[in-house]
Amino acid sequence: MLNEEDALVVDALQLAPRAPWSAVGDVLGIAPTTAAKRFQRLVDEGIAWVTASPGMVTSSPQCYGHVEITCRSDAHFSVASAIAAHPLAVTVEVITGPADLLVTVGAADLPTISHYVLHHLDGVDGVLSTRTSVVTRLYSEGGSWRLRRLPDAAVASLVQLHATEFADEEPSQPGGPPSDTGKAIVELLTADGRMAYTEIAERLNLSPTTARRRTAELLRSGLIRIRTDVAAQDAGWPVENYVRADVPVGVLRATAQQLSHMRQSRLTATVAAGPQLLQSSWLQTVEEVHRMELSMAEQHPQLQIVERILVLRVIKRMGRLIGADGRAAGVVPINIWDDTLCDAGR
Repeated sequence: MLNEEDALVVDALQLAPRAPWSAVGDVLGIAPTTAAKRFQRLVDEGIAWVTASPGMVTSSPQCYGHVEITCRSDAHFSVASAIAAHPLAVTVEVITGPADLLVTVGAADLPTISHYVLHHLDGVDGVLSTRTSVVTRLYSEGGSWRLRRLPDAAVASLVQLHATEFADEEPSQPGGPPSDTGKAIVELLTADGRMAYTEIAERLNLSPTTARRRTAELLRSGLIRIRTDVAAQDAGWPVENYVRADVPVGVLRATAQQLSHMRQSRLTATVAAGPQLLQSSWLQTVEEVHRMELSMAEQHPQLQIVERILVLRVIKRMGRLIGADGRAAGVVPINIWDDTLCDAGR
């Protein structure tokens, strides 16, 4: 379990993932080197990490899909491990319910999701069937979830710092997928979302100024975002729960917006297949599953829960391979733009 000092550092980086250690130290009232050492220890132990994740932007067709997979009874873990090696499969979870696995797919567009599901997921040895739903809108996602340990003044300071990180850069123009250099930067930031511009420049043979400008373009365009993740068990929220619900179309947007503000909510989305609403939550105990549903029903009488899913084990979360202890154990760089899996990956 995180101690209070470590939790404050993580919370600060959840608000401003690339904040200078000097700013983090000022907010927390500690030396910058102390803040840096605390977080590096958490990274080394797999408890917390900063990474890049695909964005959902209105100026681009890139999108998310959720694929429920049924497997042979003897192949759950082998199938999950094989899929976790795929760059487009950003999150892989073993679940309860009629399906065995839930895979979150990030893709450049709908045809890429279709190609990946039909030509790669369906071909993984041990997969019996798949059911895909495509996200139409994200109201909240895991990168926005916080420990909420900091006082309001510190939160405001870090939010302002994060908002002005690239204030001196030219506004990004809406466009298509990133360049090859942009994709290489995404790969580096997936592994280390706090990687310095000087190191990015050195690895990609760029000038530091160009590395900063290209990174700013990716972030300001919404193609990617930087997020700070924490191991659920160490954060004190070890139970992950999904709810699928039907809501009348007339109140769907308002309902999704309100549910996205729930303390437990990690993901709130509308989807284009099956029940229109999908919500993922982190809970402190299994008992809270029905207490949360009761709260949802009391606040939204028109909401009808159709399906509930508990996560038995996370194999991969937003590019990070997760060990049996719930901690980060490796990384598969995210690339949602190129479905380049070879036959060996099937």
